[in-house]
Amino acid sequence: MSQPSCRLSIDVGGTFTDVVLLDEVSGEIRFAKVSSTPSDPSEGSLNAAETILLAHGAAAESVSDLIHATTVATNAVLEADGACTGLITTRGFRDTLEMRREGRYDIYDLNIQAPPPLVPRERRMEIDERITFDGEVLTPLNDDQIIAVITDLVDTHKIDALAICLLHGYAHPGHEMRVADIAARHFPDLTVSVSHDVAGEIREFERVSTTVVDAYVKPLAQRYITRLAGGLRAMKMPRDPAIMLSHGGVGPAEEVVQRFPVRMIESGPAAGAIAAAYFARNALSQPHAIAFDMGGTTAKMSVIQDGEPTVANEYEVGHAHRFKPGSGYPLQISAIELLEIGAGGGSIAYVNDLGLLKVGPRSAGAVPGPACYGRGGELPTVTDADLILGYLDAGYFLGGDMNLDVNLARQAIQTHLAEPLNMSVEQAAHGVHEVVNEHMAAATRAHAAEKGIDLRHFAMIAFGGAGPVHADGLVRTLGLSQVLYPFGAGVASAIGCLSAPAAVDLVGPYFSPLGSVNWNTVKDEFARMHANGEGILSSIAAPGSNIMKRSADMRCKGQGYSVTVAIPDDAALGDSLVGTLRGAFTTAYGAVHGHKPPDVPLEIVALRARIENPRPDNDLLLKNAPTEAGNVLKGKRRMYFNATEGYIDTPVYDRYALTNGAEFNGPAIIEERETSILIGPDMRFWVDEFANVIAESTKGGGA
Repeated sequence: MSQPSCRLSIDVGGTFTDVVLLDEVSGEIRFAKVSSTPSDPSEGSLNAAETILLAHGAAAESVSDLIHATTVATNAVLEADGACTGLITTRGFRDTLEMRREGRYDIYDLNIQAPPPLVPRERRMEIDERITFDGEVLTPLNDDQIIAVITDLVDTHKIDALAICLLHGYAHPGHEMRVADIAARHFPDLTVSVSHDVAGEIREFERVSTTVVDAYVKPLAQRYITRLAGGLRAMKMPRDPAIMLSHGGVGPAEEVVQRFPVRMIESGPAAGAIAAAYFARNALSQPHAIAFDMGGTTAKMSVIQDGEPTVANEYEVGHAHRFKPGSGYPLQISAIELLEIGAGGGSIAYVNDLGLLKVGPRSAGAVPGPACYGRGGELPTVTDADLILGYLDAGYFLGGDMNLDVNLARQAIQTHLAEPLNMSVEQAAHGVHEVVNEHMAAATRAHAAEKGIDLRHFAMIAFGGAGPVHADGLVRTLGLSQVLYPFGAGVASAIGCLSAPAAVDLVGPYFSPLGSVNWNTVKDEFARMHANGEGILSSIAAPGSNIMKRSADMRCKGQGYSVTVAIPDDAALGDSLVGTLRGAFTTAYGAVHGHKPPDVPLEIVALRARIENPRPDNDLLLKNAPTEAGNVLKGKRRMYFNATEGYIDTPVYDRYALTNGAEFNGPAIIEERETSILIGPDMRFWVDEFANVIAESTKGGGA
């Protein structure tokens, strides 16, 4: 049998599941998009794999690896559909999860709301134990008490998952390990998450929150990956799946769901950011971009600077108030910074009590979907509006595999929007399109202001099923100079899975004044993390082929919060590094706080290591881009751009016939199977050597 030569990636979204097949010998890349199956997402994933292999005559045995991105963990939290979870903690700390932090995310809101604890008080149990911060055992464990507590949780409260988070367990995990061992011996069917393994660093509330979320999603994630892996084996795929993680790296799926499935949170959007970073490095004249990913359920923004997305060491999920940090469940995980906006193709439009047109955050999802899908949906959505405006072809949605019903879209908008607003169907549909664009632009402006970013120096990279339809209006509103639509824009997150490195992020506690670091201890800790990372990645990356990037969490003495400072790759660990770390801390502190740190002693509070196996950029060159011009003009379609001109006849171009150097003026629609690219008036576009479409204003300056 010939050696496997294909790589397969699958991205499960709320509405559609995207799949990409890359032939590493020929460089050809193929795409497909199928409907998601919310009741069992593994069915949609397996269907996607079968669809693309059958369509292109590839055998399952030819797939060398499969990388997967999923929203299973995220949706379990957002929909409160996780496991019945219990918590064991040190006596006196039962209510940490509910007390949260002293700070309020909105100091002027007298009725401020926090998300409900995933573990209610009756399932939060205390045990008698205490270890001091420096490792002294003040109160030893009582095995009989532990057995009694877990028995009560299992028999009385019927828990399926157990979170263990003891005071100072991050630094001295002996008691946590013993509780976990007792649980495993006496209750082998119980899923267990332990804080020192999930989030081994300081901050009691954040650590217990992360551990609880991990336990809450673990049984669901394990069942999902087990079904997926079993289905792939039945198809005779030679390798088990790998999974995209929140930090933009790839890990072995079965290892991840056994140890820390919380790191799967937002794996799909992270893959999109990785794809955007790849295109920024290889297709833009300067590698600074706003990645705009709009699918069927939500839109996500991420900032790409110098060809890389921004990665933070904390994240929030399940916000009680959208866009407000501090209103969600905090997670101590490495994650690509993402701005999530409740706007997707399935977002429902409505008229509120004040008579104003609003869109989202409610979504029609995959079932019943927008009204035009003909699956029983009766409420107007963004997709219905785009169809009425002429931006979508009713007969070429998903390349013709799915027909859209314009009459159903018109009926939904007429009944729920046009009549209440006393305007025409076309005006109401255009209003939906404009409201969505302005909503996303406002959120992007606010995010850029928080990060100190001048958007005029950034391009936009637009992808997702709905992103290329809305990017034109977005760049005009934001005043960006250029927008790039990658080849395969409708499945770009799945492409990102193929360009992501195998990687794992690890953290370990280490407390010391910067001036008196025990460098031998530091070397030992980094060696331990390196060996741990090699072990985790062993099934998807050859041992010894990985590199380690080191960093340290530092703070001013007496401060409560730290910043992460990178340790140069070639730097020796010793006293000669102190000056370098001090200078790097000043820079990092200024970037976070906007001013230099005070002249006080510095402390190290944690060590971090990223063990990764980088993937070269050139493995995704799109050799199947057309080299000979075909019939690029498919025809014309009436499209609505503004109320003054109404509908105008607009050229429709075939994405697959556009060759390198082709250049046209807008307005236009460029159609591919998975999405449509809207080019508005006063814009011109051309095609680069990798079949990416790049558009900019014909007026000069910003779009």
